[in-house]
Amino acid sequence: MKTTLESVPWRWVALFFAVALLGAAPFNLGLAAPWLRANLAGTPFAVWTFLPAAAAPALGAIAARRLGPRTARVTRVLGEDPARNLLTALVPVVCFAATGGRAGVFALVAVIYGTGEEVGWRGYLADALEPIGAPGRLLLTAAMWWLWHMRFASRFDLVVFPLIVLASSVVLGHAARVTGSTLAPGAMHALVTLLAADGAPSRALLAAGGATVAVWVLLGIVWPQRPGEAGAPAASARA
Repeated sequence: MKTTLESVPWRWVALFFAVALLGAAPFNLGLAAPWLRANLAGTPFAVWTFLPAAAAPALGAIAARRLGPRTARVTRVLGEDPARNLLTALVPVVCFAATGGRAGVFALVAVIYGTGEEVGWRGYLADALEPIGAPGRLLLTAAMWWLWHMRFASRFDLVVFPLIVLASSVVLGHAARVTGSTLAPGAMHALVTLLAADGAPSRALLAAGGATVAVWVLLGIVWPQRPGEAGAPAASARA
């Protein structure tokens, strides 16, 4: 009988992290920024040069799921209630688009970016670490996510940012488990990106962010989560 630690597919967790870390390094370290600004001027990739990094956790998750053993829990992009989770993801796009077309485009890009990351962190990794329980899962996910960002240059990066990452891991991890989806936490991740990526946000962006949260709260009241929606065990999940 396997122990708790033995039940975690560590080899495949390592594969996931290697792909996520190495694939994102050129973008998280800013090495690709000059090329992106020169060749993709006028696009979100020239403004947010970290955007391609989100593909790395998603690709790592796909590789680990395809090549490794099936995890006891499977968190999907759309979850158990696709319509509800899609609506959740569209809320920031609509709210930010109300402040201008450019903001709406960036909001859509941010949702795609956030979901790409969450497919890895709150999707595959959280599912793979399920056997070690919530405290260990959240701490290890937060540690790996912090390392993945490759921010080590300042006291803020070394002291404050890890705490932000840990708190975000708790909130986003809860959202993923409640919805069984990586799209919902991806939308929440997108909201943080929209408000923080360009420094202090304008009043219009703050208003759009507040409206997004308000609509999410209203959505939770008028369209509550159905019993049994909080993620599906692999044995009973749809293929």
